[in-house]
Amino acid sequence: MHCLYCRKKIGALRRLSDREFCCADHRKKLASRSARAIREAEDLYGLDETTAWREITKIKPEEKAERRTGLATTVFAGLAVVFVMLAVSDLPMGGPRASVSPLPESNPKGAKGGIGQTLSHLLSSKGAMREDFRSGLGNWEGFKSLNSDWSSEGGKVRPSSLRLWKPSTSLSNYEMEFLGQIDRKSIDWAFRASDLHNYYATKLIITKPGPLPNAGLVRFIVMDGRERERVELPLPLTLERGVDYRVKVSVHGSRFLTSVNGQLVSSWTDNRLSRGGVGFFSEDGESALVKWVSLSERDSFLGRIVSHFSLISFPTAAMAQRP
Repeated sequence: MHCLYCRKKIGALRRLSDREFCCADHRKKLASRSARAIREAEDLYGLDETTAWREITKIKPEEKAERRTGLATTVFAGLAVVFVMLAVSDLPMGGPRASVSPLPESNPKGAKGGIGQTLSHLLSSKGAMREDFRSGLGNWEGFKSLNSDWSSEGGKVRPSSLRLWKPSTSLSNYEMEFLGQIDRKSIDWAFRASDLHNYYATKLIITKPGPLPNAGLVRFIVMDGRERERVELPLPLTLERGVDYRVKVSVHGSRFLTSVNGQLVSSWTDNRLSRGGVGFFSEDGESALVKWVSLSERDSFLGRIVSHFSLISFPTAAMAQRP
């Protein structure tokens, strides 16, 4: 007879009083197993209500390894199915498909990543749109009487009155990113814009000349064509005219995050507008250049896959060869 806790043989004298454990301490330790350990065992071995705990202790190490191997095989088989579905979705299906430009610097030269990063790059490119203004302003809608007030300079635009990016106006949760320069005073953008009369607005402004921190952020909401609740906040940044700044805006639920060149500068919440796209504008005394803008939808099925699989680390070939 063997102890159900340590698997050592139970002595002859001990068997007279206890045929299951070699000592009282081992009986107590097994009885005090936490509920968490039992749940983990159930997940690994597939226990049902009729399986006794003592059966777990009889499973040999090689059998446990086989079970883990089977689980890993199932996971990788599922990933293979995802790759096949993505490959099929890229095949032409009876007609031309709209091309989507890849996001700038989304895959720097020489960068190496695992399967999770490959999935993330592949899927995010499907859920993204990019505008570099080289084909004109046909996708940008403004007030009819002011449709010619934006100027274009070699693929860059200088906004004036508000225009919205039409493919984005039906979206709700997304990440907006753009590259632009401040010519005079500020660069301005809108998001969650359902139309030209309802949107959130933000400005990145130069508050004073000089090398010291001179930046500020202005935000407000426009509802039914009327501006409400304008707030101006100082930023620990130094902005310069004619310098490229990369701005990213994350719009998710009622929370909005803004970063400049990778530095988070604003976080705020509001729940009055739940859907709408992005746009640019400039008010009196302001001027800016916008070079490109991209948008990645966060609610799409592909976006949800990215959020899960980009966190998974897979063994590399070098790791697989380790003893």
